[in-house]
Amino acid sequence: MSINAGTRLGRYEIQSPLGAGGMGEVYLARDMKLNRRVALKVLLGDIASDKERLLRFEREAHAVSALNHPNIITIYEIGESAGVHFIATEFIDGTTLAERLANRPLRLSEMLAVAAEIAKALQAAHEAGIVHRDIKPANVMVRRDGYVKVLDFGIAKLTERTSGAVESEADTIAKMVRTEPGKIMGTTPYMAPEQVRNQTIDARTDIWSLGVLLYEMVAGRKPFLGETFGDLIAAILTSEPPALSELAAGCPVELERIIVKALQKNRNHRYQHAKEFSADLKSLRRRLAFEAELERSATADYSDAPAAPKTVTGGPRSTGPVAAIEGIGATGQTASADPHTTSSAEYLVNELRKRKRAVLRALLPCLLAAAALIYFAAFRPRPTPLTDKDTILLADIENTTGDPVFDGTLKQGLAVTLGQSPFLDIFPEARVRETLQLMQRRPDEHVSEAIAREICQRQGLKAFLSGSIAPLGSHYVLMLKAVKAQTGEEIAREQTEAESKERVLTALSQAAIKLRGQLGESLSSIQKFDAPIEQATTASLDALKAYSLGLELANSGNYPKAIPFYQRAIELDPNFALGYQALAREQLNNDDNNAATVSATKAFELRARASENEKLYITMIYHRAVTHDLVKAIEVGEVWKHTYPRYWRPYHALADLYLEVGEFEKAAENGREAVRLNPKIAAAYSNYAGALVYLNRFDEAKQIYQQAFGNNLDAREYHWYLYWIAYHANDAAAMQQQLGWADANSFPYWPLFLQAQTAALEGKWRQSIDLSN
Repeated sequence: MSINAGTRLGRYEIQSPLGAGGMGEVYLARDMKLNRRVALKVLLGDIASDKERLLRFEREAHAVSALNHPNIITIYEIGESAGVHFIATEFIDGTTLAERLANRPLRLSEMLAVAAEIAKALQAAHEAGIVHRDIKPANVMVRRDGYVKVLDFGIAKLTERTSGAVESEADTIAKMVRTEPGKIMGTTPYMAPEQVRNQTIDARTDIWSLGVLLYEMVAGRKPFLGETFGDLIAAILTSEPPALSELAAGCPVELERIIVKALQKNRNHRYQHAKEFSADLKSLRRRLAFEAELERSATADYSDAPAAPKTVTGGPRSTGPVAAIEGIGATGQTASADPHTTSSAEYLVNELRKRKRAVLRALLPCLLAAAALIYFAAFRPRPTPLTDKDTILLADIENTTGDPVFDGTLKQGLAVTLGQSPFLDIFPEARVRETLQLMQRRPDEHVSEAIAREICQRQGLKAFLSGSIAPLGSHYVLMLKAVKAQTGEEIAREQTEAESKERVLTALSQAAIKLRGQLGESLSSIQKFDAPIEQATTASLDALKAYSLGLELANSGNYPKAIPFYQRAIELDPNFALGYQALAREQLNNDDNNAATVSATKAFELRARASENEKLYITMIYHRAVTHDLVKAIEVGEVWKHTYPRYWRPYHALADLYLEVGEFEKAAENGREAVRLNPKIAAAYSNYAGALVYLNRFDEAKQIYQQAFGNNLDAREYHWYLYWIAYHANDAAAMQQQLGWADANSFPYWPLFLQAQTAALEGKWRQSIDLSN
């Protein structure tokens, strides 16, 4: 709907359009009764019949009219004319913050001033029980005089009326993708995690949005980005934004701290009130202004005081130093300011002032340098040994206890504990074994510190972790350390003690979590991904050892042989969630779908005991094997991939799912990334090459399988796909070769099934039926 200039709505005459939003159009109008300019927000005609939207439109007016604050737009009237609903508000002569940011970046002082005034507006709204829910640059106006006004409470919600309808993360993401805009209120890049999840919102939701806005002003980009809607949602829910110090040179450390606090995904860790946010912004602005003033003072051109005259006349002399300094004579009279009648007291005052200025001028740079040293020592982030771009190697744990249960088990426990961190990227164990072979060593050789250092240098890795366990009476002493591969310099160390054999994994987990902080991982990341190993995996050394042996077999392609080890692991620890999940995965690979359903259900029931990494994997397998909701499984897999972007397994799992739903391009894309991240996993090649087969890219698929064979990898599905590649090439000998492989490797029904399918494709229906029977 468009309203022409000159149209009258009640007492208001439309002059020109100003803009449009999701709920209505905004016009410049004149109040004919009071002869003043106003802004009219008019509800769009095609949604005026929508009672929910109409109620929200009226709620905007009531919400704003309940507020009386200089930083909040003033409302004049709610009206209706000829069936057109409108709100009349003050007309703000200025531009939106979005327009300002598009035209030129703001100075730091302007950013802080704008953010502080928005925070004050939110404080007033929150104290009135109103949450804005859509703070973004387009809803902030900056007047020509620099004054800030917060607009559009169109989706504001009275906090006492909020509901607690809580959905799972995957459910909400799916709902946001499938429902029309407006069902979940807000503008996605500025939405808080609880808003994305459709949970109860409160004042801290607005604080998050203001944090996003302030980050955008400083960095020139939003903190959370994504090529697709799903990518963006995953980033908001799981990713940490890039450090401002990397994007905006000269960003004050204190400002970065303020923004990081506002953008805590757990709202209990954010600012709890807009007043606190505003106070920190104003305090920082004052401090920066003070430092700027000091700097100006340090470089100012101080003029020398007038030289003392050779002849002094008039007025009594001062009788003491105090009087001289203060410029007061013995009689209490003020010394003359006439330079021709300057007294000795005045001369002393001028001289002292001159010397004081000279001393201050000399000392000021030192004082500024000292203050800067103190400030940066206290607040500046210290250089970190590792970044989130580095990959680290796990060496073997030196076991001097004589108990073989610790051999390999502690390393697996350490890998699980560190693997829940998105910050750390662990060099895959399969690639360690491959490198050992290139070094002319046995692939199962013990990886000592010396060997670990050589592997790092060959693979371009920055550091490795090593450790040891030693007996101390009935106790055990555990040590972990991180070492720079190029120099051998130790960069982090943690030592702890376990009071018993049963407590060793717990002690190892606690030491590993502390080590993560020393290596440079942020406190917020550690707090989010800090499930202890006895909860995230298992407290049983024997169960973990059985699981490790099964995992080694599965990674090499021997899925059926891995199953007994996983079964043994869950016998030893019936609460081993990851053991059930691994068992379900291999049962699916072995076409035992009924058993996989039971295992996946048990893993899902125990998922609260798992780490975030494991929980996402368990949930994805559950939706695939139990609910058979492949769309939901894919949604969970995409969140998993974005949370752990350098971990090969989510890409591999997604490739498998995309194959099942027929999205072969996506299957190939994810399969390729899985192989790149870990080229020593047999199953990763299967999905990648299988997707290429379905895309009729047979030669490429064949090359991928040859690459796997070159890495000493093999799996039964390789030969299934190779049979069909040979069929496409009319290569009967190669087809027979794959049938022979199946016979030789105890898959007797495969040749019959493949030949039945082939007969069907060739129109030989009777032969196909006989072979199938």
